Formats: sequence, structure tokens, C-alpha cells
Amino acid sequence: MRLNRFLFLGICLAVTNTCVLKSQSLILNKMPLEERDTTLEKIVSIVKNISLSGWKLYDEIEEFEPINLYDKIDGRAEYYLSYDLVWAIFGSFRSSTDNHFSIDFSIFNMLNPTNAFGAFSCERSVGASQLKFGRESYFFETSYCIWHGQYYIQIAASDKGDEINKVCLDLAERFTKDLHDSGLAVWGLEALPANNRVPQSVQYFLIDALGHIFLKDTYTAKYFYENIEVPVFLSHQNSYESGGTILTKYKDFANKYGQGTESISKDGFEILVCDMGKYFDILFQKGLLVAGVTGMNDRNLAIRAAVDFWKQLQIE
Repeated sequence: MRLNRFLFLGICLAVTNTCVLKSQSLILNKMPLEERDTTLEKIVSIVKNISLSGWKLYDEIEEFEPINLYDKIDGRAEYYLSYDLVWAIFGSFRSSTDNHFSIDFSIFNMLNPTNAFGAFSCERSVGASQLKFGRESYFFETSYCIWHGQYYIQIAASDKGDEINKVCLDLAERFTKDLHDSGLAVWGLEALPANNRVPQSVQYFLIDALGHIFLKDTYTAKYFYENIEVPVFLSHQNSYESGGTILTKYKDFANKYGQGTESISKDGFEILVCDMGKYFDILFQKGLLVAGVTGMNDRNLAIRAAVDFWKQLQIE
């Protein structure tokens, strides 16, 4: 089955196998085994009952859990496990008239809509065309990716063409119609200001945001500001003290690997200016929120953008 179209997309997250699997065992222990198995069984049954004119399900649907996902996608499993994957299924449809034409699919149960959005958003292809399936979806060349509630769905066609494209779209429609979406909101998509936000730029990182092991549960996005795109990040902390800890760790990192830091007061609040050598990161804390702008070449522009971002964020 040709699933290598997805194996090298997106980012590589540095987590060890042991830590990931330990995390998964804790997640799965919170969900009754009977409920997990029933859900997986139901999804497999739904897929098996899908009828596509001129196409048939090829071979058995493969089922994987965190402990054996490496057997299927070794080298890429860590990415999905880092978003608390519960299970994944893989399958393929073949043309009834020509076995050279196939459509591979995978469905990843990511536990909740936030994790599913994270896995989907960080594999988003630049320049992809948007679709109207699920909460967000797109296609790029022969690949179709869908975020639908707690599910991240991938569909990959063996060839281009109107006929096989239509079958892929029919399959996407069936998946999103038959799979349940809880409707649970994704906090970051509501908390990030909508004004001047670059479309499809939001990403979510459950761990290792911006390459920092101390920055978890974090959203990134881009905004149009003074005719350029400005990268930002936003993280919600459990306490004001934990937010302060994040700022301290970021400051220590910038002092060790950059050119130093400076705390300045701007419009009545404190911001941390991190000189990283070739660029500037500007951080601040607003209530339980830790946020800022990153990767800016112009120090003054970065500060202005950070102040504007601070003003737009609402304290919960």
C-alpha cells in the first residue's frame, strides 16, 4: 500500500520512543478499553460498508495503536504519537476495472479536536487548495487532508485526473458524513485575534513548540502588520506563576544561545526582548497567557507588533 506520500510531510518532533509510549499509556488508561475497542470496531465497520461505484476495498483494513504504529510508519510515527494518538487505521480502494488505479486512506483518532487540528495543521501543504469537508480540509496534487473533530483523515490517489479526483471527493464526503464530530471548540482558534490573520496560518503544538521542550500546548500563527507577515505564538498556562516560568526559561535560552535579553516597559506593560543574533523574539505575559512575536529582523518593528498583539488578546 502506497502511504509514503504522507510520511515526510510537515515537521519532525524530537521525542523519544519511551517517553511517547509512556504518555500514550497514561492517555489510554483514561479511556475505558471497551469504549476504545467499540469505537474502533464501529469505524472499521463504517469504512467496510462504504460503496464507491467502480471501486472496491482492497485487502483488509489495518488497525494500529500507539504501541505498534511504528510497524506501519516507522520514522513518522513519533509525529502522530506526540499528539496523543489513540488509534489509526489504513486501507485502500482499487479500481474494479484497472488495479493500477488505487486510493489509499488513513484515519487517525487523535483523542480530541485540538490534537487532531494540531496534527492536521502542522502537515498543511503551502499553496494547497481548500475544500469544504470537515472543519478544515485541502487537497494538493493527489493528496487530500481533512480535520474532522477528533479525526485526522488522509486520502491519497495513485494518479491525477477528473475521474479519480471525483472518487476521492466522494470518499471524503462519506468519511465526514459517517464519522462523528463532537463539536468541541479548539481554544486557540477562538483566542487568536481574527483581524489581519493570514488565512490557514494557525498551527498547534502539543509539545516542543518553536523547538523548545519547555513550551507546550502552544498555537502559532501569522499576521499582516505594516505590510509584512509577522509570526506570533500564544500559550495558555494553568497559573500566573507557570507563565513566569516560561518567560524565565525563554530568557535563559536567549542569554545562552543568543546575544542577550532586555526587559522594557511599553504602553504600561513589560515585554522581554530577546536578541537571537540574526533575529528578535519579543515575549510578554498577559494574565494566564504567554505570547509574543518571533523571528523578526527589525527590533523596533518586532516591538510594535508585539504591543499590537498584546492589545488584541483578551484575558479570560
